[in-house]
Amino acid sequence: MKKLILILGMVLLAGCSTKFTYNNLDWLVHWYVDDYVELSDQQEKLFDQHFANWMDWHRNQELAKYVEHLKRLRSDIEKGTLTAQSIADHLWASRQHWERLRDHVSPELAELAKNLTDDQVESLFDELNEENDDIAEQLAEAESKSDAENEKARIADIEDGISDYIGKLSDKQQAIIKQHAPDFHGTRALWLSYRRDFQKAARALIDKRNDMPDFEAQFIVLLTHPDEFRSTDYRQLQLQNTALYGRMLEQVFYTLSDKQKNKLINKIDDMISDFEYLMRND
Repeated sequence: MKKLILILGMVLLAGCSTKFTYNNLDWLVHWYVDDYVELSDQQEKLFDQHFANWMDWHRNQELAKYVEHLKRLRSDIEKGTLTAQSIADHLWASRQHWERLRDHVSPELAELAKNLTDDQVESLFDELNEENDDIAEQLAEAESKSDAENEKARIADIEDGISDYIGKLSDKQQAIIKQHAPDFHGTRALWLSYRRDFQKAARALIDKRNDMPDFEAQFIVLLTHPDEFRSTDYRQLQLQNTALYGRMLEQVFYTLSDKQKNKLINKIDDMISDFEYLMRND
């Protein structure tokens, strides 16, 4: 069920990709869910009802918050006041968007989990376990590489992520990224451990769903408190990486050319325009 929240979050929070994607999210989510579990006609009808309500809520209450947030970000960029602290604030605001979405859909997801058959539960967790095994293989492959190879890959990932928003990076911007890249902590193994622990707890609850009068209440608590499954080391390294990323972005920001700055602002304006369109049009 957390996977379903993630697909919702990725599409709803990543600029919605396009207006088309947002307005056709129902069939996209069905396509995604089918990879994990085959719903019965009755279950699909219930899911569709919940999904329609989620979309109404999101369009009518959440999109305006995204627009307001993006306008604040745009203002910081235009005024040249984007600092490591303001970047941290924007990242926190983005997390709040995600958490509101997660908390809003969790009660209905708990209801859907309650009504899964044993075969559907097996299908869901078999698929999740296969994904975990694939991730573990990727981690083992990364560990077999040299530190220099992994650092090169990390630099490429960071450069790709930033260039998507500002265009081709200058030599100075590349140097800033290369300077900071070695200080980032690898957390993927800790993330996989967290993912497995969360799924183990979810499976334990779902297996007892028919014998627990308060199953839905407990499952909601599970979905809305995932950080309890993150180890102390994982949380600390995440905080350190986030702070480092903010400092790096601040330095990159103050090297932006007018062309890069305009590209970034235009990207934000496009997202604002899309959100405002979606607010006006069902």
